[in-house]
Order: sequence, then structure tokens, then C-alpha cells
Amino acid sequence: MQIRAPRLSLLMLLPLLAGAGAPTPTDGERQWRLVSDRNGIQVYRPRAAAARLRAFRGVTRLPAGDEYALVALLADYAAYPEWLHFVDSARPLNEGQPAPRRLRLTTLMPWPLTDRDIVLETRVTPIREPGRREVVVTLRNRPGLLPPDPAYLRLPALTGEFRFRRVPPDELEVVYQLSLDPGGRIPDWLTNLLLREAPHFTLERLRRVVTRAKYRGHYYPGLDLRGPGRPQAARNVTKPQ
Repeated sequence: MQIRAPRLSLLMLLPLLAGAGAPTPTDGERQWRLVSDRNGIQVYRPRAAAARLRAFRGVTRLPAGDEYALVALLADYAAYPEWLHFVDSARPLNEGQPAPRRLRLTTLMPWPLTDRDIVLETRVTPIREPGRREVVVTLRNRPGLLPPDPAYLRLPALTGEFRFRRVPPDELEVVYQLSLDPGGRIPDWLTNLLLREAPHFTLERLRRVVTRAKYRGHYYPGLDLRGPGRPQAARNVTKPQ
């Protein structure tokens, strides 16, 4: 499958991955408790839960040998169901238009739950602080952008983010975090199970899918990243970090 070049408005900030240092945990980060640690993936849940909102945080690391592979994967919307757990389709709503990017995702929920759909707006924000440089892809719920689909229950509330930063010796740390109201009635035991599985399997599949040959060896001009697809001329003009 041919991968489209990503829109610069969405991905031009990924060079901030270079030179990231280890941040000091914030007060918000200390409010999470570890509930699963398997295969190099840590899953956290909040120490205090809101009445309707459910939240999780997943953390893992990827080899940073070809950072352009991550750019290529993020631009491949058709592949989202292959690594985003429970997602079975992803469709851009404003392709070819300026940022922010808007997407409709549909999910396959386990029986007897009703399948959900989500209308999201995504933005990319650079974090440039002393000792802390990272890229944050924020996810915001925009349910009113599309009429309801009777085949799905639309999520009434969702906020989330992906965070990417380079860590020693040569890895990328990925943090996947969501806070959502799933809507409808779901037993607490099943909710807890789903919220433990979603970040784990998403990050596990992302680590595997991003290594596919079709994502390797790409180069996007203006993105100061590491990767074998980067031309030698571009490497020669890169300033030392």
C-alpha cells in the first residue's frame, strides 16, 4: 500500500524527539497506580476515579533506529485497526484541509456490548522546557461533527494523548493515555478488564507493526529525525544536538 506523505502541519514537530531528557514526574503522574507490567508495557489506572469517566495510561519503549517509520505509520490511517485495540475503522473527515485533523473511528466491542463510534480532533503540540522535550498528539472528542449513526453508540466524552520522547540509550518512549465516558451500561468488572487490555495490546501491536518493511526507509523533508531513509546531504546540514 502506498503511504501518503503526512501533512507538515501534523508531523513537522516530531524533530523535537531529538535530545529529550528524562523528566521529573509531575503531581499528575504521581496520581496513577500500576495495574499491569507485561512484556515491557506498563499500564496504569488513576488512584481516584471520577463518577462516569474511566481512564488509563500505557507506557512502553521502541527502538529509535528509524524514527521516520513512526511518521509513516501515523500517516497510514487504513492501518489503525491493526494496532489500535478495539478499533475496526478509521476515516479522516477533512483530508486535504489544514490542521487540525478530524477522524471518525468505529470500534468492535465484545458481546453483549454495543459497538461505539468516536469523532476526534487531533492536534500536535511541542513541549520545549529545560530538560523536557517531547511531542504530544492530543485527542479531543467532537461528537457533533457528524450525525449519529444508529448502528453505533457514540462516545459522549473523551480526551487523550500520545506522547513521544527519545530516551537513552537509543529508544523512543511512548505514552498512550485516555480518559473517557464509554456511554451506556457496562459492568464495572468488564470496564476494568477492557481498560487494562486497551493500552497493553495497542502498544504491543504498535511496537510490532511499526517494524514492517513498508514503514522503513522513508524520509520527509524538514523532519530532523534519525533513519536510514534520510539522504546523506540532509545529514551533512544537521546541526549537532
